[in-house]
Amino acid sequence: MISPSDRADIYYMIVEVSYKARKQNRSVKTWVVSSFEDPIDIMMYDVKTMKRLKLLFYKKSRAKYQPVTIERVISKKFISKSQLTKDEKKGPDSSGHQ
Repeated sequence: MISPSDRADIYYMIVEVSYKARKQNRSVKTWVVSSFEDPIDIMMYDVKTMKRLKLLFYKKSRAKYQPVTIERVISKKFISKSQLTKDEKKGPDSSGHQ
């Protein structure tokens, strides 16, 4: 059983996101809900958030390469605790168990 203090925090964040549209880089502020606070961790481990952002900016685009990059976290607000720890959210390889 997981101790409540070990569970990951969930945050509502306002982030700056950059994406490419019509051969130009664009930068937009948008919202994100994630357990990860670092932009790199969000991009690497939070698949649902990145999929939502890609659909938000590219919709039905046929572009083969659709880069969406989280540049920085502008603000964050604590929402609640997750059922899983951060290591469990990162995937099976980061837990140290084989």
